[in-house]
Amino acid sequence: MRFDVHLRKTVQLQLASVAQSMADWDSHQSNIDIQERLASAIRRFSHTTRWTGHCGGVDGTGDFPAISYADSFVYVSVAAGALYQSDPVSGLKELDHDTGPLVEFTWLTSSHQQRQSALLASFEQLVGTSVEDVLQHSDYADLGSSGVEKRRINSLIIPPAHDAGNLGIQLRTTAELAAALRLIESAPKGTLVLTDGTMSLPLAGRSKQSLFFEHLRRYCCVRARDRGVVFASLSKSSGLPTGIRIEDAAKAALGINEPEHWFVRVPTKQLDDWSLFPDDGPQVPPTGAVSYLVRFHRKTPVMRLDLDQQYWQSAIATDDIEKNEQELFASLDYVSHDQRAYGYPYPIKAAHDRASLTEHERAVLRQQLVESAVQAGISRNAFRDPSQMTGHR
Repeated sequence: MRFDVHLRKTVQLQLASVAQSMADWDSHQSNIDIQERLASAIRRFSHTTRWTGHCGGVDGTGDFPAISYADSFVYVSVAAGALYQSDPVSGLKELDHDTGPLVEFTWLTSSHQQRQSALLASFEQLVGTSVEDVLQHSDYADLGSSGVEKRRINSLIIPPAHDAGNLGIQLRTTAELAAALRLIESAPKGTLVLTDGTMSLPLAGRSKQSLFFEHLRRYCCVRARDRGVVFASLSKSSGLPTGIRIEDAAKAALGINEPEHWFVRVPTKQLDDWSLFPDDGPQVPPTGAVSYLVRFHRKTPVMRLDLDQQYWQSAIATDDIEKNEQELFASLDYVSHDQRAYGYPYPIKAAHDRASLTEHERAVLRQQLVESAVQAGISRNAFRDPSQMTGHR
Protein backbone atom coordinates (compact mmCIF):
# COMPACT_ATOMS: atom_id res chain seq x y z
CA MET A 1 0.00 0.00 0.00
CA ARG A 2 1.35 3.39 -0.96
CA PHE A 3 1.85 6.06 1.68
CA ASP A 4 -0.98 8.53 0.99
CA VAL A 5 -1.54 10.08 4.43
CA HIS A 6 -0.35 13.49 3.23
CA LEU A 7 -3.10 13.52 0.57
CA ARG A 8 -6.01 12.98 2.94
CA LYS A 9 -8.33 15.93 3.55
CA THR A 10 -8.42 15.35 7.31
CA VAL A 11 -4.61 15.48 7.46
CA GLN A 12 -4.52 18.69 5.43
CA LEU A 13 -7.06 20.27 7.78
CA GLN A 14 -4.95 19.26 10.80
CA LEU A 15 -1.84 20.76 9.18
CA ALA A 16 -3.69 24.02 8.57
CA SER A 17 -4.90 24.07 12.17
CA VAL A 18 -1.42 23.47 13.59
CA ALA A 19 0.07 26.11 11.31
CA GLN A 20 -2.55 28.66 12.42
CA SER A 21 -1.88 27.87 16.09
CA MET A 22 1.83 28.42 15.49
CA ALA A 23 1.18 31.77 13.83
CA ASP A 24 -1.22 32.88 16.60
CA TRP A 25 1.29 31.93 19.31
CA ASP A 26 4.08 33.70 17.47
CA SER A 27 2.03 36.88 17.26
CA HIS A 28 0.91 36.62 20.89
CA GLN A 29 4.48 36.24 22.15
CA SER A 30 5.84 39.28 20.31
CA ASN A 31 7.05 41.98 22.68
CA ILE A 32 8.24 45.31 21.31
CA ASP A 33 9.74 46.37 24.65
CA ILE A 34 11.90 43.23 24.87
CA GLN A 35 12.99 43.69 21.25
CA GLU A 36 14.16 47.24 21.99
CA ARG A 37 15.97 46.19 25.17
CA LEU A 38 17.63 43.34 23.31
CA ALA A 39 18.80 45.65 20.53
CA SER A 40 20.33 48.08 23.02
CA ALA A 41 22.28 45.24 24.69
CA ILE A 42 23.87 43.84 21.53
CA ARG A 43 27.60 44.47 21.11
CA ARG A 44 29.99 44.00 18.20
CA PHE A 45 33.39 42.34 18.26
CA SER A 46 36.06 42.55 15.62
CA HIS A 47 36.82 39.99 12.94
CA THR A 48 39.95 38.43 14.43
CA THR A 49 42.87 37.30 12.29
CA ARG A 50 45.53 37.34 15.00
CA TRP A 51 45.37 35.60 18.33
CA THR A 52 47.79 33.74 20.52
CA GLY A 53 46.53 30.83 22.55
CA HIS A 54 45.24 27.26 22.69
CA CYS A 55 41.78 25.86 22.06
CA GLY A 56 40.45 22.35 22.54
CA GLY A 57 37.17 20.83 21.53
CA VAL A 58 35.34 17.63 22.51
CA ASP A 59 32.35 15.70 21.27
CA GLY A 60 30.72 12.38 22.08
CA THR A 61 28.52 9.77 20.45
CA GLY A 62 27.83 6.06 20.69
CA ASP A 63 25.40 3.25 19.95
CA PHE A 64 22.58 3.09 22.51
CA PRO A 65 22.22 0.12 22.60
CA ALA A 66 24.52 -1.69 20.21
CA ILE A 67 23.01 -5.12 20.86
CA SER A 68 20.38 -6.66 23.12
CA TYR A 69 19.44 -10.19 24.12
CA ALA A 70 16.96 -11.50 26.68
CA ASP A 71 16.95 -8.85 29.43
CA SER A 72 20.46 -7.59 28.63
CA PHE A 73 21.68 -4.59 26.66
CA VAL A 74 25.17 -3.49 25.65
CA TYR A 75 25.72 0.25 25.18
CA VAL A 76 28.75 1.72 23.41
CA SER A 77 30.00 5.21 24.34
CA VAL A 78 32.59 7.10 22.30
CA ALA A 79 34.14 10.54 22.86
CA ALA A 80 37.13 12.39 21.45
CA GLY A 81 39.05 15.59 22.07
CA ALA A 82 41.30 17.74 19.89
CA LEU A 83 43.76 20.44 20.99
CA TYR A 84 45.04 23.26 18.76
CA GLN A 85 47.45 26.14 19.06
CA SER A 86 47.27 29.40 17.11
CA ASP A 87 49.74 29.47 14.24
CA PRO A 88 50.65 32.53 12.11
CA VAL A 89 50.79 30.40 8.94
CA SER A 90 48.06 27.77 9.21
CA GLY A 91 45.78 29.57 11.66
CA LEU A 92 45.44 26.51 13.86
CA LYS A 93 48.08 23.86 14.47
CA GLU A 94 47.04 20.59 16.05
CA LEU A 95 48.98 19.49 19.10
CA ASP A 96 49.58 15.94 20.23
CA HIS A 97 48.05 15.10 23.57
CA ASP A 98 48.05 11.85 25.47
CA THR A 99 44.31 11.30 25.43
CA GLY A 100 43.10 9.20 22.53
CA PRO A 101 39.42 8.55 21.80
CA LEU A 102 37.47 7.17 24.76
CA VAL A 103 35.52 3.97 24.09
CA GLU A 104 33.44 2.23 26.74
CA PHE A 105 31.14 -0.83 26.59
CA THR A 106 28.42 -0.99 29.24
CA TRP A 107 26.48 -4.22 29.80
CA LEU A 108 23.20 -3.76 31.70
CA THR A 109 20.50 -6.21 32.82
CA SER A 110 17.13 -6.02 34.56
CA SER A 111 18.84 -6.46 37.93
CA HIS A 112 19.07 -3.08 39.65
CA GLN A 113 22.14 -4.14 41.63
CA GLN A 114 23.99 -5.30 38.51
CA ARG A 115 22.86 -2.24 36.55
CA GLN A 116 24.01 0.23 39.18
CA SER A 117 27.35 -1.49 39.60
CA ALA A 118 27.98 -1.70 35.84
CA LEU A 119 26.86 1.88 35.07
CA LEU A 120 28.96 3.40 37.84
CA ALA A 121 31.94 1.29 36.77
CA SER A 122 31.60 2.67 33.22
CA PHE A 123 31.43 6.22 34.57
CA GLU A 124 34.64 5.65 36.52
CA GLN A 125 36.38 4.05 33.55
CA LEU A 126 35.51 7.04 31.36
CA VAL A 127 36.34 9.76 33.87
CA GLY A 128 39.48 8.15 35.28
CA THR A 129 38.50 8.71 38.90
CA SER A 130 35.89 7.37 41.29
CA VAL A 131 32.26 8.42 41.24
CA GLU A 132 32.62 9.24 44.93
CA ASP A 133 35.51 11.61 44.20
CA VAL A 134 33.49 13.49 41.58
CA LEU A 135 30.48 13.79 43.90
CA GLN A 136 32.59 15.11 46.77
CA HIS A 137 34.67 17.62 44.80
CA SER A 138 32.08 18.92 42.35
CA ASP A 139 30.23 22.10 43.35
CA TYR A 140 26.93 20.81 41.89
CA ALA A 141 25.40 19.99 45.27
CA ASP A 142 26.22 23.52 46.49
CA LEU A 143 24.08 25.11 43.78
CA GLY A 144 20.80 23.93 45.27
CA SER A 145 19.24 22.52 48.40
CA SER A 146 20.00 19.25 50.18
CA GLY A 147 23.65 19.27 49.19
CA VAL A 148 24.46 16.43 51.56
CA GLU A 149 21.82 14.19 49.97
CA LYS A 150 23.01 14.89 46.43
CA ARG A 151 26.58 13.95 47.28
CA ARG A 152 25.51 10.39 48.00
CA ILE A 153 25.77 7.74 45.30
CA ASN A 154 22.22 6.61 46.10
CA SER A 155 20.96 9.97 44.82
CA LEU A 156 22.03 9.09 41.28
CA ILE A 157 19.28 8.03 38.90
CA ILE A 158 19.90 4.57 37.40
CA PRO A 159 17.46 4.02 34.48
CA PRO A 160 16.15 0.57 33.48
CA ALA A 161 18.40 -1.33 31.10
CA HIS A 162 15.94 -0.94 28.23
CA ASP A 163 15.58 2.84 28.66
CA ALA A 164 17.83 3.66 25.72
CA GLY A 165 16.87 7.34 25.62
CA ASN A 166 17.90 8.19 29.17
CA LEU A 167 20.88 5.85 29.25
CA GLY A 168 22.11 7.21 25.93
CA ILE A 169 22.04 10.77 27.26
CA GLN A 170 23.83 9.80 30.47
CA LEU A 171 26.55 7.75 28.80
CA ARG A 172 27.16 10.07 25.86
CA THR A 173 27.30 13.19 28.03
CA THR A 174 29.54 11.51 30.60
CA ALA A 175 31.93 10.38 27.85
CA GLU A 176 32.02 13.86 26.34
CA LEU A 177 32.66 15.54 29.69
CA ALA A 178 35.31 12.93 30.51
CA ALA A 179 37.14 13.91 27.30
CA ALA A 180 36.80 17.56 28.31
CA LEU A 181 38.20 16.79 31.75
CA ARG A 182 41.26 15.19 30.22
CA LEU A 183 41.90 18.35 28.20
CA ILE A 184 41.30 20.55 31.23
CA GLU A 185 43.84 18.59 33.26
CA SER A 186 46.53 18.53 30.57
CA ALA A 187 46.17 21.72 28.49
CA PRO A 188 48.23 24.88 29.15
CA LYS A 189 46.84 27.64 31.35
CA GLY A 190 44.45 29.91 29.48
CA THR A 191 43.31 27.21 27.05
CA LEU A 192 39.73 27.35 25.78
CA VAL A 193 38.04 23.96 26.20
CA LEU A 194 34.75 23.79 24.31
CA THR A 195 31.96 21.24 24.33
CA ASP A 196 29.09 21.00 21.88
CA GLY A 197 25.91 21.74 23.83
CA THR A 198 24.93 23.66 26.95
CA MET A 199 25.73 23.67 30.66
CA SER A 200 22.22 22.56 31.51
CA LEU A 201 21.66 20.83 34.85
CA PRO A 202 18.28 19.11 34.35
CA LEU A 203 17.69 18.12 37.98
CA ALA A 204 19.32 21.06 39.76
CA GLY A 205 15.98 21.93 41.34
CA ARG A 206 15.40 18.46 42.77
CA SER A 207 16.07 18.08 46.48
CA LYS A 208 17.52 14.57 46.38
CA GLN A 209 17.79 12.99 42.92
CA SER A 210 20.54 13.85 40.46
CA LEU A 211 22.33 12.64 37.33
CA PHE A 212 26.00 11.78 37.41
CA PHE A 213 26.85 13.97 34.44
CA GLU A 214 25.46 16.99 36.31
CA HIS A 215 28.08 16.46 39.03
CA LEU A 216 30.72 15.82 36.37
CA ARG A 217 29.86 18.98 34.45
CA ARG A 218 30.36 21.08 37.55
CA TYR A 219 33.48 19.08 38.46
CA CYS A 220 34.90 20.17 35.09
CA CYS A 221 34.09 23.78 36.05
CA VAL A 222 35.89 23.39 39.38
CA ARG A 223 38.98 21.83 37.81
CA ALA A 224 39.02 24.44 35.03
CA ARG A 225 39.03 27.25 37.60
CA ASP A 226 41.79 25.53 39.56
CA ARG A 227 43.96 25.15 36.45
CA GLY A 228 43.20 28.54 34.87
CA VAL A 229 41.45 26.96 31.88
CA VAL A 230 38.34 28.46 30.24
CA PHE A 231 35.62 25.80 30.10
CA ALA A 232 32.58 26.65 27.97
CA SER A 233 29.73 25.03 26.06
CA LEU A 234 28.56 26.18 22.64
CA SER A 235 25.17 25.20 21.25
CA LYS A 236 24.33 25.57 17.57
CA SER A 237 20.78 26.53 18.57
CA SER A 238 19.93 29.68 20.52
CA GLY A 239 16.72 28.14 21.88
CA LEU A 240 14.96 31.51 22.02
CA PRO A 241 11.20 31.54 22.61
CA THR A 242 8.80 32.19 19.78
CA GLY A 243 8.33 35.91 19.20
CA ILE A 244 11.91 36.94 19.99
CA ARG A 245 13.42 38.35 16.80
CA ILE A 246 17.10 38.26 17.67
CA GLU A 247 18.24 38.87 14.09
CA ASP A 248 15.91 41.84 13.72
CA ALA A 249 17.30 43.23 16.99
CA ALA A 250 20.85 42.80 15.68
CA LYS A 251 19.94 44.62 12.44
CA ALA A 252 18.44 47.48 14.44
CA ALA A 253 21.43 47.64 16.78
CA LEU A 254 24.17 47.50 14.15
CA GLY A 255 22.46 49.02 11.13
CA ILE A 256 23.52 46.15 8.86
CA ASN A 257 21.25 43.92 6.78
CA GLU A 258 23.10 40.69 7.61
CA PRO A 259 25.00 41.50 10.81
CA GLU A 260 27.79 39.24 12.00
CA HIS A 261 30.45 39.36 14.74
CA TRP A 262 28.08 40.37 17.52
CA PHE A 263 27.07 39.05 20.92
CA VAL A 264 24.65 39.75 23.73
CA ARG A 265 24.57 38.37 27.25
CA VAL A 266 21.27 36.63 27.98
CA PRO A 267 19.60 38.89 30.57
CA THR A 268 18.35 37.56 33.89
CA LYS A 269 15.87 39.02 36.33
CA GLN A 270 18.50 38.82 39.06
CA LEU A 271 21.06 40.95 37.19
CA ASP A 272 18.98 42.89 34.69
CA ASP A 273 15.39 42.88 35.99
CA TRP A 274 14.13 41.31 32.75
CA SER A 275 14.39 38.07 30.82
CA LEU A 276 13.87 36.73 27.31
CA PHE A 277 12.22 33.59 28.66
CA PRO A 278 8.81 33.14 30.31
CA ASP A 279 8.67 32.22 33.99
CA ASP A 280 7.40 28.74 33.10
CA GLY A 281 9.91 28.29 30.29
CA PRO A 282 13.42 26.79 30.24
CA GLN A 283 16.00 28.04 32.69
CA VAL A 284 18.45 30.04 30.60
CA PRO A 285 21.10 30.65 31.74
CA PRO A 286 21.28 27.29 33.52
CA THR A 287 21.93 27.16 37.25
CA GLY A 288 25.54 28.15 37.92
CA ALA A 289 26.12 29.52 34.41
CA VAL A 290 26.05 32.73 32.37
CA SER A 291 24.80 32.57 28.78
CA TYR A 292 25.51 34.62 25.67
CA LEU A 293 23.99 34.67 22.21
CA VAL A 294 26.61 35.09 19.51
CA ARG A 295 26.93 35.14 15.74
CA PHE A 296 30.36 34.62 14.23
CA HIS A 297 29.42 34.66 10.56
CA ARG A 298 26.31 35.72 8.67
CA LYS A 299 25.98 32.26 7.07
CA THR A 300 25.94 30.43 10.40
CA PRO A 301 23.09 30.50 12.94
CA VAL A 302 22.92 32.46 16.16
CA MET A 303 24.54 30.26 18.80
CA ARG A 304 24.44 30.11 22.57
CA LEU A 305 27.58 30.14 24.69
CA ASP A 306 27.43 29.01 28.33
CA LEU A 307 30.17 29.90 30.81
CA ASP A 308 30.70 28.87 34.41
CA GLN A 309 29.23 31.71 36.48
CA GLN A 310 32.09 31.72 38.99
CA TYR A 311 34.61 32.01 36.16
CA TRP A 312 32.53 34.78 34.57
CA GLN A 313 32.39 36.74 37.82
CA SER A 314 36.14 36.48 38.44
CA ALA A 315 37.48 36.86 34.89
CA ILE A 316 34.84 38.64 32.79
CA ALA A 317 32.66 40.75 35.05
CA THR A 318 35.61 42.62 36.59
CA ASP A 319 37.31 45.90 35.70
CA ASP A 320 36.42 46.52 32.03
CA ILE A 321 33.72 43.91 31.37
CA GLU A 322 33.16 44.93 27.75
CA LYS A 323 36.89 44.62 27.01
CA ASN A 324 36.97 41.17 28.60
CA GLU A 325 33.94 40.08 26.58
CA GLN A 326 35.52 41.42 23.39
CA GLU A 327 38.67 39.39 24.03
CA LEU A 328 36.66 36.22 24.71
CA PHE A 329 34.65 36.44 21.51
CA ALA A 330 37.68 37.51 19.48
CA SER A 331 39.44 34.29 20.49
CA LEU A 332 36.37 32.24 19.60
CA ASP A 333 36.14 34.03 16.26
CA TYR A 334 39.77 33.21 15.50
CA VAL A 335 39.24 29.48 15.98
CA SER A 336 36.13 29.67 13.74
CA HIS A 337 37.98 30.56 10.52
CA ASP A 338 38.80 27.08 9.26
CA GLN A 339 37.09 26.60 5.90
CA ARG A 340 35.88 23.13 6.90
CA ALA A 341 33.62 24.71 9.54
CA TYR A 342 33.72 28.45 8.86
CA GLY A 343 31.78 30.38 11.47
CA TYR A 344 32.03 27.57 14.04
CA PRO A 345 34.99 26.67 16.29
CA TYR A 346 36.92 24.08 14.33
CA PRO A 347 38.29 22.17 17.38
CA ILE A 348 34.74 21.01 18.18
CA LYS A 349 34.20 19.98 14.55
CA ALA A 350 37.50 18.05 14.57
CA ALA A 351 36.48 16.23 17.76
CA HIS A 352 33.07 15.47 16.27
CA ASP A 353 34.62 13.92 13.18
CA ARG A 354 36.81 11.68 15.34
CA ALA A 355 34.03 10.57 17.65
CA SER A 356 31.38 9.96 14.98
CA LEU A 357 30.48 6.38 14.14
CA THR A 358 29.38 5.56 10.59
CA GLU A 359 26.65 2.99 10.03
CA HIS A 360 29.30 0.58 8.79
CA GLU A 361 31.37 1.09 11.94
CA ARG A 362 28.30 0.53 14.10
CA ALA A 363 27.51 -2.68 12.22
CA VAL A 364 31.09 -3.91 12.64
CA LEU A 365 31.04 -3.17 16.38
CA ARG A 366 27.76 -5.05 16.77
CA GLN A 367 29.14 -8.02 14.86
CA GLN A 368 32.28 -8.03 16.98
CA LEU A 369 30.17 -7.97 20.13
CA VAL A 370 28.07 -10.90 18.91
CA GLU A 371 31.11 -12.93 17.89
CA SER A 372 32.77 -12.29 21.26
CA ALA A 373 29.58 -13.36 23.06
CA VAL A 374 29.33 -16.53 20.99
CA GLN A 375 32.95 -17.39 21.78
CA ALA A 376 32.11 -16.90 25.47
CA GLY A 377 29.37 -19.51 25.21
CA ILE A 378 26.18 -17.54 24.42
CA SER A 379 24.01 -18.99 21.67
CA ARG A 380 24.08 -17.05 18.41
CA ASN A 381 20.29 -17.42 18.22
CA ALA A 382 20.00 -15.13 21.25
CA PHE A 383 20.97 -12.18 19.06
CA ARG A 384 18.33 -12.56 16.36
CA ASP A 385 16.39 -9.38 15.59
CA PRO A 386 12.63 -10.12 15.90
CA SER A 387 11.68 -7.03 13.88
CA GLN A 388 13.81 -8.18 10.97
CA MET A 389 12.49 -11.74 11.19
CA THR A 390 8.84 -10.57 11.08
CA GLY A 391 9.30 -7.97 8.35
CA HIS A 392 8.78 -4.91 10.59
CA ARG A 393 12.26 -3.48 10.27
